[in-house]
Amino acid sequence: MHQTDLHNLKNQYEHTLLQSQLEIQEQTFRNISQEIHDNIGQVLSLAKLNLNTINEANFREKLEVTDELVGKAIADLRDLSRSLNGEKITDLGLYMALEHELAIIEKTVAVKTILSGDDIDELLNEEQVIILFRMMQELLNNILKHANAGCIEVALQVEEKCVRISIKDDGKGFDLSQLDPSKTGIGLKNLEQRARLINGQLDIKTAPGAGTEVTISLQPLKDIFAV
Repeated sequence: MHQTDLHNLKNQYEHTLLQSQLEIQEQTFRNISQEIHDNIGQVLSLAKLNLNTINEANFREKLEVTDELVGKAIADLRDLSRSLNGEKITDLGLYMALEHELAIIEKTVAVKTILSGDDIDELLNEEQVIILFRMMQELLNNILKHANAGCIEVALQVEEKCVRISIKDDGKGFDLSQLDPSKTGIGLKNLEQRARLINGQLDIKTAPGAGTEVTISLQPLKDIFAV
Protein backbone atom coordinates (compact mmCIF):
# COMPACT_ATOMS: atom_id res chain seq x y z
CA MET A 1 0.00 0.00 0.00
CA HIS A 2 1.23 3.50 -0.89
CA GLN A 3 2.43 5.60 2.06
CA THR A 4 -0.18 8.33 1.38
CA ASP A 5 -3.01 5.80 1.20
CA LEU A 6 -1.83 4.25 4.43
CA HIS A 7 -1.73 7.66 6.11
CA ASN A 8 -5.28 8.47 4.91
CA LEU A 9 -6.54 5.10 6.11
CA LYS A 10 -5.01 5.68 9.51
CA ASN A 11 -6.58 9.16 9.75
CA GLN A 12 -9.96 7.74 8.77
CA TYR A 13 -9.63 5.00 11.38
CA GLU A 14 -8.71 7.53 14.10
CA HIS A 15 -11.65 9.78 13.16
CA THR A 16 -14.10 6.88 13.28
CA LEU A 17 -12.57 5.72 16.55
CA LEU A 18 -13.10 9.17 18.06
CA GLN A 19 -16.74 9.19 16.97
CA SER A 20 -17.27 5.78 18.52
CA GLN A 21 -15.52 6.82 21.74
CA LEU A 22 -17.80 9.86 22.06
CA GLU A 23 -20.83 7.64 21.51
CA ILE A 24 -19.59 5.15 24.11
CA GLN A 25 -18.87 8.01 26.52
CA GLU A 26 -22.42 9.33 26.21
CA GLN A 27 -23.91 5.89 26.86
CA THR A 28 -21.53 5.43 29.78
CA PHE A 29 -22.75 8.67 31.35
CA ARG A 30 -26.32 7.40 31.07
CA ASN A 31 -25.28 4.13 32.72
CA ILE A 32 -23.57 6.03 35.55
CA SER A 33 -26.69 8.10 36.17
CA GLN A 34 -28.90 5.02 36.25
CA GLU A 35 -26.50 3.06 38.48
CA ILE A 36 -26.24 5.92 40.99
CA HIS A 37 -30.01 6.45 41.03
CA ASP A 38 -31.12 2.80 41.09
CA ASN A 39 -28.51 1.27 43.37
CA ILE A 40 -26.26 3.66 45.30
CA GLY A 41 -29.02 6.25 45.76
CA GLN A 42 -31.41 3.67 47.18
CA VAL A 43 -28.80 2.30 49.58
CA LEU A 44 -28.02 5.79 50.89
CA SER A 45 -31.75 6.53 51.22
CA LEU A 46 -32.11 3.43 53.39
CA ALA A 47 -29.14 4.56 55.48
CA LYS A 48 -30.78 7.97 56.00
CA LEU A 49 -34.08 6.30 56.94
CA ASN A 50 -32.27 4.19 59.54
CA LEU A 51 -30.62 7.27 61.05
CA ASN A 52 -33.95 9.12 61.20
CA THR A 53 -35.63 6.25 63.09
CA ILE A 54 -32.96 5.72 65.75
CA ASN A 55 -34.15 5.72 69.36
CA GLU A 56 -32.79 4.49 72.67
CA ALA A 57 -34.31 1.02 72.25
CA ASN A 58 -32.94 0.29 68.75
CA PHE A 59 -29.80 2.46 68.80
CA ARG A 60 -27.23 -0.35 68.44
CA GLU A 61 -29.21 -2.31 65.82
CA LYS A 62 -29.94 0.76 63.67
CA LEU A 63 -26.33 1.91 63.87
CA GLU A 64 -25.05 -1.49 62.72
CA VAL A 65 -27.48 -1.57 59.79
CA THR A 66 -26.56 1.99 58.79
CA ASP A 67 -22.85 1.16 58.95
CA GLU A 68 -23.45 -1.86 56.69
CA LEU A 69 -25.47 0.22 54.20
CA VAL A 70 -22.86 2.98 54.00
CA GLY A 71 -20.16 0.35 53.54
CA LYS A 72 -22.15 -1.14 50.64
CA ALA A 73 -22.54 2.29 49.02
CA ILE A 74 -18.78 2.86 49.25
CA ALA A 75 -18.06 -0.58 47.74
CA ASP A 76 -20.58 0.04 44.94
CA LEU A 77 -18.95 3.39 44.12
CA ARG A 78 -15.54 1.73 44.07
CA ASP A 79 -16.83 -0.98 41.72
CA LEU A 80 -18.44 1.63 39.47
CA SER A 81 -15.20 3.61 39.32
CA ARG A 82 -13.23 0.54 38.29
CA SER A 83 -15.73 -0.33 35.57
CA LEU A 84 -15.45 3.15 34.05
CA ASN A 85 -11.68 3.50 34.12
CA GLY A 86 -10.31 2.68 30.66
CA GLU A 87 -6.73 2.41 31.93
CA LYS A 88 -7.87 0.02 34.65
CA ILE A 89 -9.61 -2.12 32.03
CA THR A 90 -6.49 -2.41 29.88
CA ASP A 91 -4.33 -3.02 32.98
CA LEU A 92 -6.60 -5.86 34.12
CA GLY A 93 -7.08 -7.29 30.63
CA LEU A 94 -10.42 -8.15 29.04
CA TYR A 95 -10.89 -11.48 30.85
CA MET A 96 -10.31 -10.09 34.34
CA ALA A 97 -12.33 -6.92 33.61
CA LEU A 98 -15.27 -9.08 32.54
CA GLU A 99 -14.78 -11.30 35.58
CA HIS A 100 -15.02 -8.20 37.77
CA GLU A 101 -18.13 -6.98 35.92
CA LEU A 102 -19.90 -10.33 36.27
CA ALA A 103 -19.03 -10.44 39.98
CA ILE A 104 -20.77 -7.07 40.42
CA ILE A 105 -23.86 -8.43 38.65
CA GLU A 106 -24.01 -11.50 40.88
CA LYS A 107 -23.74 -9.28 43.97
CA THR A 108 -26.61 -7.03 42.92
CA VAL A 109 -29.14 -9.25 41.12
CA ALA A 110 -30.26 -12.87 41.30
CA VAL A 111 -28.46 -14.01 38.15
CA LYS A 112 -25.83 -16.74 37.84
CA THR A 113 -22.84 -15.87 35.64
CA ILE A 114 -20.23 -18.10 33.98
CA LEU A 115 -17.00 -16.88 32.39
CA SER A 116 -14.77 -19.21 30.40
CA GLY A 117 -12.16 -19.23 27.68
CA ASP A 118 -8.76 -17.89 26.76
CA ASP A 119 -6.57 -14.90 27.54
CA ILE A 120 -6.91 -12.98 24.27
CA ASP A 121 -5.29 -9.67 25.26
CA GLU A 122 -2.00 -10.39 23.49
CA LEU A 123 -3.93 -10.41 20.21
CA LEU A 124 -5.71 -7.09 20.82
CA ASN A 125 -4.70 -3.45 21.00
CA GLU A 126 -5.91 -1.11 23.75
CA GLU A 127 -8.73 0.36 21.64
CA GLN A 128 -10.09 -3.10 20.89
CA VAL A 129 -9.99 -4.12 24.56
CA ILE A 130 -11.85 -1.00 25.71
CA ILE A 131 -14.44 -1.05 22.91
CA LEU A 132 -15.08 -4.78 23.39
CA PHE A 133 -15.53 -4.27 27.12
CA ARG A 134 -17.96 -1.37 26.60
CA MET A 135 -19.91 -3.47 24.10
CA MET A 136 -20.10 -6.31 26.61
CA GLN A 137 -21.26 -3.88 29.30
CA GLU A 138 -24.06 -2.72 27.01
CA LEU A 139 -25.06 -6.28 26.15
CA LEU A 140 -25.06 -7.26 29.83
CA ASN A 141 -27.16 -4.23 30.64
CA ASN A 142 -29.66 -5.20 27.92
CA ILE A 143 -29.90 -8.72 29.34
CA LEU A 144 -30.55 -7.44 32.85
CA LYS A 145 -33.17 -4.96 31.64
CA HIS A 146 -35.05 -7.05 29.10
CA ALA A 147 -34.23 -10.77 29.10
CA ASN A 148 -35.48 -11.94 32.52
CA ALA A 149 -32.57 -14.40 32.49
CA GLY A 150 -31.43 -16.72 35.26
CA CYS A 151 -27.97 -17.39 33.82
CA ILE A 152 -25.47 -15.48 31.69
CA GLU A 153 -22.51 -17.21 30.02
CA VAL A 154 -19.55 -15.31 28.58
CA ALA A 155 -16.82 -17.06 26.59
CA LEU A 156 -13.57 -15.78 25.05
CA GLN A 157 -12.01 -18.00 22.38
CA VAL A 158 -9.11 -17.95 19.95
CA GLU A 159 -9.59 -19.86 16.68
CA GLU A 160 -6.47 -19.65 14.54
CA LYS A 161 -6.15 -15.88 14.02
CA CYS A 162 -9.81 -15.19 14.76
CA VAL A 163 -10.99 -14.02 18.18
CA ARG A 164 -14.54 -14.74 19.32
CA ILE A 165 -16.34 -13.27 22.32
CA SER A 166 -19.81 -14.62 23.00
CA ILE A 167 -22.48 -13.75 25.55
CA LYS A 168 -25.42 -16.09 26.02
CA ASP A 169 -28.46 -15.93 28.28
CA ASP A 170 -31.36 -18.26 29.04
CA GLY A 171 -33.91 -15.46 29.02
CA LYS A 172 -37.09 -14.92 27.05
CA GLY A 173 -35.39 -14.11 23.72
CA PHE A 174 -37.09 -12.08 21.01
CA ASP A 175 -37.99 -11.98 17.33
CA LEU A 176 -35.00 -10.31 15.69
CA SER A 177 -37.01 -9.40 12.59
CA GLN A 178 -39.42 -7.39 14.72
CA LEU A 179 -36.72 -5.44 16.57
CA ASP A 180 -37.40 -1.69 16.67
CA PRO A 181 -34.05 0.18 16.65
CA SER A 182 -35.69 3.26 18.20
CA LYS A 183 -36.52 1.28 21.34
CA THR A 184 -33.25 -0.58 21.93
CA GLY A 185 -31.17 2.02 23.76
CA ILE A 186 -27.88 2.53 21.97
CA GLY A 187 -29.23 0.36 19.15
CA LEU A 188 -28.18 -2.70 17.26
CA LYS A 189 -26.77 -0.58 14.42
CA ASN A 190 -24.34 1.15 16.75
CA LEU A 191 -23.18 -2.16 18.21
CA GLU A 192 -22.58 -3.44 14.69
CA GLN A 193 -20.72 -0.24 13.81
CA ARG A 194 -18.44 -0.62 16.82
CA ALA A 195 -17.75 -4.23 15.85
CA ARG A 196 -16.73 -3.12 12.36
CA LEU A 197 -14.57 -0.39 13.85
CA ILE A 198 -12.39 -3.03 15.52
CA ASN A 199 -12.28 -5.20 12.41
CA GLY A 200 -15.06 -7.53 13.48
CA GLN A 201 -18.69 -8.44 13.05
CA LEU A 202 -21.68 -9.01 15.32
CA ASP A 203 -23.93 -12.06 15.10
CA ILE A 204 -27.17 -12.55 17.05
CA LYS A 205 -29.03 -15.82 17.51
CA THR A 206 -32.35 -15.60 19.30
CA ALA A 207 -35.98 -16.63 19.24
CA PRO A 208 -38.93 -16.05 21.57
CA GLY A 209 -38.55 -18.34 24.57
CA ALA A 210 -35.11 -19.58 23.49
CA GLY A 211 -32.73 -17.05 25.02
CA THR A 212 -30.17 -15.00 23.11
CA GLU A 213 -26.56 -15.50 22.05
CA VAL A 214 -24.46 -12.62 20.72
CA THR A 215 -21.07 -13.35 19.18
CA ILE A 216 -18.42 -10.78 18.30
CA SER A 217 -15.85 -12.19 15.86
CA LEU A 218 -12.79 -10.19 14.84
CA GLN A 219 -9.38 -10.29 13.27
CA PRO A 220 -6.84 -8.68 15.62
CA LEU A 221 -5.98 -5.09 14.73
CA LYS A 222 -2.68 -4.98 16.62
CA ASP A 223 0.08 -3.55 14.44
CA ILE A 224 -2.28 -3.12 11.47
CA PHE A 225 -0.70 0.27 10.75
CA ALA A 226 2.90 -0.80 11.27
CA VAL A 227 5.11 0.44 8.43
